[in-house]
Amino acid sequence: MAAAEPRIITLLIDKIQSGLYRAEAQSHGSQVTEPSVYSSISDAIRVEARAVPSSFAQYMEVRYCGLSSGTLGLEEAVQRCEVIASRLLSLNAEMKAMAAV
Repeated sequence: MAAAEPRIITLLIDKIQSGLYRAEAQSHGSQVTEPSVYSSISDAIRVEARAVPSSFAQYMEVRYCGLSSGTLGLEEAVQRCEVIASRLLSLNAEMKAMAAV
């Protein structure tokens, strides 16, 4: 009998406007959570990762503006949400700067 494959949630975050972000968790392209609005990317990561039952999924990938955090354990996502958000914002700024050249 084959071992069950770990499920990975994809957290899609879009900027609505400065200080407002829409987040929605998906699994294999199907919506897992209703879209919610947060005041920061880190809040979205923290709340959404905590909301996933460990019996449903064990891992999360955060996507923002076409960028990916890579795959993280749910608890790691909660603990490192500020670092993950900062990294995604830095990469996004770097991409915009490169596009402007």
